[in-house]
Amino acid sequence: MNTLYNAVDSILIPHSSFMKATNTILQCLKAAKSSSDPICLALVGDSRTGKTRILKHIEKKYRSRRTKEGMRIPILRVSVPVRPTIKGLAEEILLALGDPNPGKGTVSSMTSKIVTLVREVKTIAMMVDEFQHFYDKEKHKVMHDVADWFKVLVDRCQIALITSGLQSSQSVLNLNEQLAGRFMAPIFLPRFDWNNVEQREEFIAILEAFQTGLAKYDLPQLDSDDMAFRFYCASGGLIGYIAKILRKAVWNAVEDGRQQIELKDFARAWEEAIYRDEAKLDLPNPFKKGFTVQLNEDLLARVRKIGTPLPEEPKPKATRTKRKAPSIAEVLHT
Repeated sequence: MNTLYNAVDSILIPHSSFMKATNTILQCLKAAKSSSDPICLALVGDSRTGKTRILKHIEKKYRSRRTKEGMRIPILRVSVPVRPTIKGLAEEILLALGDPNPGKGTVSSMTSKIVTLVREVKTIAMMVDEFQHFYDKEKHKVMHDVADWFKVLVDRCQIALITSGLQSSQSVLNLNEQLAGRFMAPIFLPRFDWNNVEQREEFIAILEAFQTGLAKYDLPQLDSDDMAFRFYCASGGLIGYIAKILRKAVWNAVEDGRQQIELKDFARAWEEAIYRDEAKLDLPNPFKKGFTVQLNEDLLARVRKIGTPLPEEPKPKATRTKRKAPSIAEVLHT
């Protein structure tokens, strides 16, 4: 049963951006073994463009294993917690290293333990997801104390660093010269643009690959002009959203004991799988029969906002009631 539910997740589609990012990271990992300075690389892109999938794919190529000499963790992958502290991030790293008491000790002792363990398990690179959490969006500033500690840690460990995050993660590097100086040019994972012919063709090819991977199901022709445009309007050009829709459609089919998935099933899956603020992002269900399958720039402009944080409404400023100055008579009376 689990295999049926994981049908979509087991499909890996190596599109051009995926392959470019993967090959660049693999090249850096090979060079890191003999490099005198830590190699640092940033993977940047919108949510659901495949950043985490790339990190997991590379991590599988460098699997952790237990040997006669001890545990080997060539790739250490951690995720930066929201509003990170030095101790909190150190604990996440120690947890990934298998330390039984990751939160125990002072920052200094935890840092020393990380350096020791990294050397013992022969780690060659640390992959850090959600790197944008180093940037406080509310206060519009980089958490420099955590970033500086992290920079020193990488230097002490002498390992490669691969970061992954949203566009705001670039602010962490732009506002921290010492950290930025260690990084190579960032790798961008863009969302697909329907108006770009080359990207549109690749988007359609990805749908074809999904159809091949789901061959046991009776699906509409996903790479037809009609279905491709519907999927683009449903996903905003984000591969992760295509996977979410297909995943939910397959789950529903498994629950119903059927192998046929029709247009109406995608309409239901889209409504159940994709979060959207209807009040701010007015989008029609692209899998409904009444949906007009034709290029519409106003619709595409709204579709491009899928998966992006919408602008926050400005908070009302607190108004202070001015105290009226007392009259001369009131002062004399007092």
